[in-house]
Amino acid sequence: MALAPTKVRLATHGMAIAQTLLWACLYYSFPATLLTWHQQLAWSIADVSLAFTICLVASALCSPFIGRLIDKGFGPRVLSCSAMLGGMALLAVSQVQSLWQFYAAWLVLGCASAGCLYEPCFAFLTRYRGDNAKSAITKVTLYAGFAGTLSFPLCHYLIDLLGWRITSVSLALIVLLIATPLLFISAKLIQGAQSSELRKTQAIANIKQSSAPNAQLKNAVFWFIALAFSLSALNHTVLVNFLLPSMHALNFSADNAVLVMAMIGPMQVLGRIAMISVDKRLSNTLITMLCFGSLLVAAFLLWQLDHLQHLIWLFVVLQGSAYGVTSILRPVLTKQLLGEQGFGAISGMLAVPYLLASASAPFLGAFAWQLNQQQGIFGLVSLSAGLGFMAMAACCLQQTAKITRYQKLTAKPK
Repeated sequence: MALAPTKVRLATHGMAIAQTLLWACLYYSFPATLLTWHQQLAWSIADVSLAFTICLVASALCSPFIGRLIDKGFGPRVLSCSAMLGGMALLAVSQVQSLWQFYAAWLVLGCASAGCLYEPCFAFLTRYRGDNAKSAITKVTLYAGFAGTLSFPLCHYLIDLLGWRITSVSLALIVLLIATPLLFISAKLIQGAQSSELRKTQAIANIKQSSAPNAQLKNAVFWFIALAFSLSALNHTVLVNFLLPSMHALNFSADNAVLVMAMIGPMQVLGRIAMISVDKRLSNTLITMLCFGSLLVAAFLLWQLDHLQHLIWLFVVLQGSAYGVTSILRPVLTKQLLGEQGFGAISGMLAVPYLLASASAPFLGAFAWQLNQQQGIFGLVSLSAGLGFMAMAACCLQQTAKITRYQKLTAKPK
């Protein structure tokens, strides 16, 4: 018997809380602690940033395998075991003494992230929530949009009070004692709500879906989606890692700089709420194009900060809200344009370039910083925003052309 819808809704909220804690502890803790590691361990910004690159490369390489496991019904175990591994990796981070140990800990943390953050969570919700997946994903991202808001001030406070090692232990305990069990229970409830009829349907689909992911490699829309969202990932990850030192170079006060970083999360939530209000009036493709346009305008504003520092707040609104909406639209648009069959595997394949772009961001950002400090960062952000806008425009045009051809082929003769 299917569980009551109320239990499923509560489980979705539980998963959203778990995702918020996991993003705060496993992802945003890195940029929040970056300068502390640089200063206290006497490692260069580039050396420290390489750990995040290693983390994201490991996550990218694991993603296709994780997606296939979710397609086979192992979602709750994959999500919870990965979260547990992430908590243990944070404990390892707290004990590092040398750079190679730091890299090894973040390598493990990257493998863990592949199985418990947005990509597997959204693939799981798409598989088990069906037509309700979009609303479930929106709920998760509304909560998780506050992960940065939680992480930056919390890490800033705990590091000042206890030091970065105890801070890492504290974050690990949050993951192990709160996020992991909450994620497992929520996922089991959602999976258990699947009707026996849907199980039969998916069992049949599982026979067919093995060839679906490979077929998408010949689809131009697949590659445009991969390119556009990968460039948006590069854009945002560079900012997450280098906006703080860029503001420091532009003589922003430390408190204002931390506040700016903390406000990116709420702006993501604001953007998602705005999307909900226009969701029935605007198509997913149009909303996506508006988001990529906002990222481009936000990049332009960065160049004005040297003389007009107050524009940082408009930048935060545009950047945060646009990127927040794209995190919802990426799985939704993928399902709409590429279909639901073998979605976990397709999502995992798309995650590879997305995460590799994120992985390259700390390295490329460090290189840009060494070339021309904040001006180099702003140039990299502008380039990725511009190319991402063009890739998404090409994706929309390609899909429109495909629909037009189909309509011509199926049109009845007059």
